[in-house]
Amino acid sequence: MPRASRVSAMPFANVRGIELYYEAHGDGAAPAVVVAHGALGSVAHAEAVGLRAEALARAGFRVIAYDARGHGRSGFTTRPEDYRPASLAEDLLGLLDTLELPKVGICGTSMGASTAVVLANAHPERVDRLVLRSFPPFEPDIEAARSRLYPLASLYRWLGETITTSLVTALSPASERTRLRALLRGQRRAAVVPVIRGFLAAPLERDALANIDAPTLVLGHPGDRLHPLRSAELVREMLPRCRLFVAPSGAHWETERDELVRVVAAGLRGEAITAAT
Repeated sequence: MPRASRVSAMPFANVRGIELYYEAHGDGAAPAVVVAHGALGSVAHAEAVGLRAEALARAGFRVIAYDARGHGRSGFTTRPEDYRPASLAEDLLGLLDTLELPKVGICGTSMGASTAVVLANAHPERVDRLVLRSFPPFEPDIEAARSRLYPLASLYRWLGETITTSLVTALSPASERTRLRALLRGQRRAAVVPVIRGFLAAPLERDALANIDAPTLVLGHPGDRLHPLRSAELVREMLPRCRLFVAPSGAHWETERDELVRVVAAGLRGEAITAAT
């Protein structure tokens, strides 16, 4: 039986000149898995979108969940270039080196998925398996994300965190307001503006996946312009050992949290997954 989850008592690592916040859960002898969140997310916000590091640790893994540069409790810089996928992948590589993790599985969501594939492409020897959730758009589809998120960056820049949170929340559907308020009010104006501008300025090209041979599971869903299903389908087509699992909607994993842990754990073990294609 897997041991009970334990949280690291030293949650910061100095990487490339900034402090990255992380939490370590599970048995140190278990296979290591890094959880990489999406843009504007954090370790603290992970519970709201379904993937619980503690639950994944109870499935038999040593789980490292971390706040990317500019997010959550981690440090930040103000250059947009520092938030491009290649730079964020260098941060993750530095974290692996600091924690002395020679090879890991990675479960990345959205921005975290792009970080994962850039790292796996540049350093395939460091990545054992990949689980990629809500894969971000490739170049042809990036304009939908820019048209939604660039105005958000401008609001943060000119109005600050409090007014931006109140305004955007008030204009959103009532069913989304609680989660959206928690996400938006946790941002720092000095960090969130370069995060958005930097990440969206350099979308992934298809050759970013050219060297990846790690077994990969992609989790996609229809009806999401920020994470188009065809991005997930392209990843499946391009990677030699890749499977695709299509959920009914983007909200599916927020309610089916136990299923998400089960599917991610199976992907990290290379096990069969019901309804995978």
